[in-house]
Amino acid sequence: MKNYKIMYVLHREEASETFIRREIEGLRGVGVEVLIYTLIPSIKEECGDIAKWHREVWRVLWQRIVARPFSLSYVLRLLRNISPAIHLAATADKLGRPHLHAQFAWCAADAASLAAAALGVKWSCGVHAWDIFTRPRCESRARLATAAGVTACTMKAVGYVQRAAVPHEKVVLVRHGLEPEAYPFNKERSGGHIVAVGRFVRKKGFDTLVRACAILHERGVDFRCTMVGDGPEALRLRHLAERLGVSAVFSWSGWLESQAVVRVVSGATVLALPSRRLGNADSDGFANVLSEAMFLGTAVVTTEAGAAGELLHENENARLVNPDDPAALAQALQELIMEAATRQRLVYAARTTAERHLDQRREIGRLVDFFGRFNR
Repeated sequence: MKNYKIMYVLHREEASETFIRREIEGLRGVGVEVLIYTLIPSIKEECGDIAKWHREVWRVLWQRIVARPFSLSYVLRLLRNISPAIHLAATADKLGRPHLHAQFAWCAADAASLAAAALGVKWSCGVHAWDIFTRPRCESRARLATAAGVTACTMKAVGYVQRAAVPHEKVVLVRHGLEPEAYPFNKERSGGHIVAVGRFVRKKGFDTLVRACAILHERGVDFRCTMVGDGPEALRLRHLAERLGVSAVFSWSGWLESQAVVRVVSGATVLALPSRRLGNADSDGFANVLSEAMFLGTAVVTTEAGAAGELLHENENARLVNPDDPAALAQALQELIMEAATRQRLVYAARTTAERHLDQRREIGRLVDFFGRFNR
């Protein structure tokens, strides 16, 4: 693996998604040389023959449009990614033409596809959740048609990509794993501490959690709830807590560094993630915080709206409730807060599941094998 390079093509300046950073660090840890190219910022130091790659990328785009007409919206998106593709091709050429691996089937994939064709190299794509679930299958099929391979982080994503007519042999399941030693199982728990972690957006269902907490408060349950994160729904969630008379039980920490998140989750009694599926089909994949809670020994209450049900099962290693059901969520939270024996049974089973399916070393091995297909 040390004899070739992988260039991760990302949309923004930093590998801000925690799972991407962990993936890159994991690959580097086993000797893979990973380069990072970001489409934004768009102003980059020019390297190589920009004029040459300008001609080559435009040639590739024109050939594709002539050979297979695409929808107007998709052609416009390709046109918006022409400049990033040109600079990506020039940069990759200067750095020895590494294998290109785009993260998310969106702008990065379009740029990588055009640049790879111009360079005459292979490219692949890592797909996740919103980037495929919210897009028409015909668009995903067009976007991934020239990819030599696709990694998907859940079986739900694998199935979607295969139904979009990407050949089965091209699609590989690589879950977002964690290093078990970095997430020690914590047996000591303070009673009645609920934690929620994530971006405050509608698909996370945190408004359902606020309503469930109001029910717990009415029942006289002794608890507190820490909300970790931020987002467009933050103000609405705070106002909802005020209107329901439960502001006092909530603390709002904003975004925290990853190690601080681990400490908060490790000290909590229950992690709540009552996610929902939106009208545009957007939903969670398998949220990273679920993996963290499973390793750390924090009981989980979630829904099957995303891909949580692939590894978490009702009353086996977690509590699963229906989306948008505050009463059911409140009941599950109350039982986990008050019934220590039930909680212990579930968290030990969840840790076993995590060790079996979410060990980063195993998943990095899968990824190494995946990239090995293209560098023989």
